Amino acid sequence: MKKKITGFISSMILVGALFASTPSPDLVHPQKYQPEIAGLVSTYLTYYHYRKAQINDDTSRHLLKEYLEALDPNKMFFLDSDIRDFSKYATILDDHLLQSPVNLEAPFFIFNRYKQRVQERSVYILDRLKQPFDFTKDEFYQYDREKLPWASTKSELDELWRKRLKEDLVRFKLREKPDDEALDLLTKRYERIRKSIDEYESIDILENFLNSLSTTFDPHSSYLKPATKDNFDIQMGHSLEGIGATLQRDGEYTKVVDIVKGGPAYRGGELKAGDKIIAVAQGEDKPEDVVDLRLDKVVKKIRGAKGTKVRLTTIPVDAADQSETKEVVIIRDRVEITSADAKSEVKEIKDEEGRVYRFGVINIPSFYMDSQAKRKKDPNYKSTTRDVRKLIKELKDDKVDGIVVDLRQNGGGSLDEAIELTGLFIEDGPVVQIKNHRGGVQVEEDPFPDQVYAGPLLVLTSVFSASASEIFASAIQDYDRGIVVGSKNTHGKGTVQNVLGLQNTLSKMVPDRFEDDVAGALKVTTHKFYRISGGSTQFKGVAPDISLPSPYDGMKLTEESLDYALPWDEIEPVKYKTYNQVRESLNYLRTNSMKRVDKDPEFRYVKEDVTLRKKMEEDNQVSLNLEVRRKEKTDLEAINTSREEERRIRLASVETPAEIKPDADKADDEADDEADDEADDEDEKDDKIAIPDFVLEEAVAIIRDYLIFNSNRMALAPAKKESL
Repeated sequence: MKKKITGFISSMILVGALFASTPSPDLVHPQKYQPEIAGLVSTYLTYYHYRKAQINDDTSRHLLKEYLEALDPNKMFFLDSDIRDFSKYATILDDHLLQSPVNLEAPFFIFNRYKQRVQERSVYILDRLKQPFDFTKDEFYQYDREKLPWASTKSELDELWRKRLKEDLVRFKLREKPDDEALDLLTKRYERIRKSIDEYESIDILENFLNSLSTTFDPHSSYLKPATKDNFDIQMGHSLEGIGATLQRDGEYTKVVDIVKGGPAYRGGELKAGDKIIAVAQGEDKPEDVVDLRLDKVVKKIRGAKGTKVRLTTIPVDAADQSETKEVVIIRDRVEITSADAKSEVKEIKDEEGRVYRFGVINIPSFYMDSQAKRKKDPNYKSTTRDVRKLIKELKDDKVDGIVVDLRQNGGGSLDEAIELTGLFIEDGPVVQIKNHRGGVQVEEDPFPDQVYAGPLLVLTSVFSASASEIFASAIQDYDRGIVVGSKNTHGKGTVQNVLGLQNTLSKMVPDRFEDDVAGALKVTTHKFYRISGGSTQFKGVAPDISLPSPYDGMKLTEESLDYALPWDEIEPVKYKTYNQVRESLNYLRTNSMKRVDKDPEFRYVKEDVTLRKKMEEDNQVSLNLEVRRKEKTDLEAINTSREEERRIRLASVETPAEIKPDADKADDEADDEADDEADDEDEKDDKIAIPDFVLEEAVAIIRDYLIFNSNRMALAPAKKESL
């Protein structure tokens, strides 16, 4: 099971291009300071990583395997002869890394061979797309080749790619796409990705190689090149200094996709979604042409310090032709990114007597905190806990009967935020134990003197709830403060990563003067989480109090499915007081929930889908016979139509009208297809009943049952006697 592949490389399964001949690819070489960066990463990993592992021959063998799989995960480019050539590095990569300066011959030699193989594949793709395909033939395409051998010959690779292209075309035919349109989309797809690999720079190769190295220590350590580190900081802080616009590559242009409401570009009102940026100028400087420039480089030119001026030369979205341009002047400012902020809503549900209960649902997509703004003592810095505190106040003012904290899509984030958020729901006490790579254990306590919310609480989790989410959920569970509901287990990431900047050290090592950060940073696992009850959240995750069927059951998405994951263990528990609010009610809650789930059609659909998916995974192949695929598609559509009709009948029987929203064609499995199919979103739409969030509905039903249980228990409690 692969786990950590850069966004570009993960899409390289589809790489190809349309050229009449195979030119020799331009070789990429390391920059003179990059061996020192590799040396710093190697040293920091052995010194700071929790595993306390050394770089040796075993590391070398694992590193070579990881690097090859990162480049060619589905074995569609390299030949077996290439792998034999690379085998000479199997036990010497460790020696190369321990040299001073580090020897980077191997990763660049391997990448340049890879680039050559991509060029060769491009010729085949061009020729094969011009030829007809027989869609009546009974043959199959194996979409997961991870465990299959590397191809021995180019003709064997040709056959693999013939089937891959045929599978692409079958998908288009199933969506009634005209042949000429399908071929045009495929051409653009492979041209786009082929161009991306041509734009690969030495820092990109170094990042892939050092990521492969850090992966052999654990799945969550990684090297961040400067651009990756900038994006990581933005993601964690939910803010940046810039113009407030989302950009994407559109052919040779950089296109504005969205304008952030309230940001500088929004306030200026001149930049529009759909505008194409062709030049960028800093202050009063001469504009620099950015046509055909990599997106990350354009973004770097546009971002900048608060209060500085940037001038964008654009082709307006409503321009009569491409020669019409306009200059947009924007003063950069702090941009708050609110799309992933915590948000709340109120859900209502009745009991058998018709009484209406109202519950607040707080959705927390991540544990974010703008550490830079906090260090600068900005009183309005972004923080999960600060936002949730406000939401709780609003819900209490709205007199809700209880609160559901939804962490189903929360992959973690700031450790401090997880601790502080827990403090909103308890009076005081320990929240998590943290063990460092030297064996020392630190207990982190609730920093707040007050309990902001003491009422009924339910925490909703899934297999995607990880790290900081698991700290919060496990603490609530250990304190018996709330009910944890979700899939069988959370993700199981019970480790802490620290980001170590490399630029300052590099500047001392290399005499060159660096105006910008060229070294990036190392995100390295330095600590491990333990519950206050002693067990680690690592590997096993958090088992819910009440388990619900999940469409992801059986999928290899948890920590235990990842190579090099740190193991589960436990340490001594710490002293803490429990609230005794949930455990007595669990049997009652589980029984009621099980009855509802067994009768709920949506959960039945989930179980059916899981069974079907497991069968497909076992088969590991799809038919390339068009009629066979059409029948399979018709069968699946019949199932979906039946479910749709059942939903309509159910919704017609309740008072609330059905929510109607358009549902576009399903996206293809590959990430590339989203860009290819952008124009298709308007095609063949059909009004469909929105699939309800039945998991959240069941969670709300459970917390309602919890209130009923406590109400009944209080009613049955003997009256207190007063002594005279």
